Amino acid sequence: MLNNLSEQIRDCYRHAQDSARKAAEETDPNLKQDFLELEESWLFLARSFKFNDAKATPDVDRLKNYEFVQSLESFVLDAHRAKIEGE
Repeated sequence: MLNNLSEQIRDCYRHAQDSARKAAEETDPNLKQDFLELEESWLFLARSFKFNDAKATPDVDRLKNYEFVQSLESFVLDAHRAKIEGE
């Protein structure tokens, strides 16, 4: 897993950027909205990492949040793949 908080924050921003790109490329309105919501989730998580660092929240809580958003991303990407394969 990621070693430090700044690396986690950068990773969140990379995921957010990737989600935004996929939303821009998506023609299905429902999947486009899913990718936009996923982008916002990654941005929210990055902000929470920054905020929680100042409050010294245990790393376990941050890791759970990170893993939860990653599972959301997997769900959206699976839906995207299913749509492509169904066409």
